[in-house]
Amino acid sequence: MKIKDPSLNQIIQNNKKLIKRDDFNVLLLDMGKMYFIGDCCFRFNKIKYIENVIGNCNLTLCYSNPSNKWLYQAILKNHPFISKIKNKQWDEIDFESYDIIVIISNDEESFWDYFRNRYRHLFKLDTFKIMIFSISKLTLKESDVEHTVFPTIPGLENGMDDLGPGELYIDKNEVGFANKWLKLQGLKPDEKLFIIVDSASERRKLLKINVYFEILSQLLSRPKIKLLVFDERNIGKDQFYRAWLGDELVSRIIFSKGFSLRANLALISSDNIALIFGPCTGIMHCASSIYNNFTANNSTSYKPPLMVVYTGKPGKGNKNSDYWWGTSPLIDCLLLRKQGMKKQIISLDKIAKKDRSDIVKLSCTEYSSKQILEYLDSKLGLVF
Repeated sequence: MKIKDPSLNQIIQNNKKLIKRDDFNVLLLDMGKMYFIGDCCFRFNKIKYIENVIGNCNLTLCYSNPSNKWLYQAILKNHPFISKIKNKQWDEIDFESYDIIVIISNDEESFWDYFRNRYRHLFKLDTFKIMIFSISKLTLKESDVEHTVFPTIPGLENGMDDLGPGELYIDKNEVGFANKWLKLQGLKPDEKLFIIVDSASERRKLLKINVYFEILSQLLSRPKIKLLVFDERNIGKDQFYRAWLGDELVSRIIFSKGFSLRANLALISSDNIALIFGPCTGIMHCASSIYNNFTANNSTSYKPPLMVVYTGKPGKGNKNSDYWWGTSPLIDCLLLRKQGMKKQIISLDKIAKKDRSDIVKLSCTEYSSKQILEYLDSKLGLVF
């Protein structure tokens, strides 16, 4: 197809000259606002795909929305495929210092208008070799991207299924911090620690509150078990839990109060964790990614904690459970379905891939504590 814009045509011609090599300077330009932890995990799982196609490169991630900092600094720390992370506006970026620019945006037209105007004096020069590609449709929701200006990196989409699940990178010092802090909170070497995730972006993703506390009460009735609950905003969750469970049981819950996201991710990576349980939410994606990395870099005898995600009906316009958890091999993704007159839990991995898009699920408020506890019992060997 003939491109009427001669400047854009030059970019496209430059793109066609892409060959795989190991010395590209690459700018990943992320122009959107990031709202959710899970979306952040999904977006940057795809960074390694870029190197798979263009070669081992010097990649700088530049995001233009400063409100993304709390997520990006936490999720992307130690990322082996990112050399630098910067928060800059377009006028502050020296685009000429990069060989390749990769765009994530729901408004590529605005960037192209800016770029074309800023470098209009260079487009006619034979030395202008910058390549610009888009991965907007591969990283953003389809409904958010009506039109892209730039082509996708050739072969990028085809190789995604071959590169395995996403990873998040926690170093030994962070694991050491987690182990030491939990010991200071009274966790003993012979005790099991269960992480219980109690929040989500929407209330519909959560269990009924009485069901939730029935589960916690039963878990805490067993000896040598303690729970970890994140109180990242330091809103006094311990007082709320005490009202439901009483002083004795709450004394066996550790609350991380006012911790940063990264510090809580370190706690997830602790050597003491036996179970991570929660709704379909970003922290569970982080847990999955952390232990994907640990599993990939340890011996075959390494055993990650049991990780269980319960799911319900998807919200309007949202993806199904297979989209979110179908490529997370360490996650037990639970669905609640009606079989005749009974409600039955089934894990996603027990459903054929071809049948997963048509699953009719009940809402999270339909789970009973008995169903959840029986499932955990079958996996952990606890007796309730």
